[in-house]
Amino acid sequence: MTLLIDVGNSAVKWTTLAADGSLSVGGRALHRGGLDVAATLADAWKAVPGPRRAVGCSVASAAVVAAVERAARAVGLAEVEWMRSQASFSGEATLVNGYLDPQQLGADRWHALLGACARLPAKSLVVVNAGTATTVDCVLAGEDGSRFVGGCIAPGVRLMLESLARSTAGLPLATGAPVDFPDTTDKAIVTGVLDAQAGLVERVWRRFSAGLDPAPRLLLAGGHAELLAARLPGELAPLIEHNLVLRGLALRAAFR
Repeated sequence: MTLLIDVGNSAVKWTTLAADGSLSVGGRALHRGGLDVAATLADAWKAVPGPRRAVGCSVASAAVVAAVERAARAVGLAEVEWMRSQASFSGEATLVNGYLDPQQLGADRWHALLGACARLPAKSLVVVNAGTATTVDCVLAGEDGSRFVGGCIAPGVRLMLESLARSTAGLPLATGAPVDFPDTTDKAIVTGVLDAQAGLVERVWRRFSAGLDPAPRLLLAGGHAELLAARLPGELAPLIEHNLVLRGLALRAAFR
């Protein structure tokens, strides 16, 4: 049994990989805001049935990584094998990293792309992670495998909402659902933020789609995936696929 750990900007997600390749339901713990994530994780992982190995990736601070490692030691795991981005991967999915410096690509983005390629093999893809940051990444399918050709990073929904509240004198930290024609300030902010996110996704999808037949499939993951999907044109046919990072880590774990 292998414990798979995705340490994001705001939360730690985990699942277990069994010898037959199946994944458990897993769990999630916030680390944003100074929470004692080590104790939370250790308590949760004590219920995991006998992990013998831990494999993870992280985009969080060194302090959060250290807390995750303390939790792993508390349940008898000697170390966490931290996975970085690669120049290429060949296994259940084949993917070449098109970044000029492959190591510069965030480990979360790389493993999400691996998970997406395994989910929809031999398909050109636009992969969106709508989390603390919103990333929009493009994968071009070819006869010899797929290639990550590049992508965009923008502030996520929560960061945009918090930025408006923090940097203006009269705007609130807005909540609620978007509408087509906002008639309150809260609705105006939420709609503006989500439509800005949707506009980025649609722009990248259309740019990448030019000349491609068939058009790329659009995969959405992250905490705001459902809200974002609802603001996108139906022709993009977004498919919501959570925990792509953990799926990518499962591929890497199987080849170590």
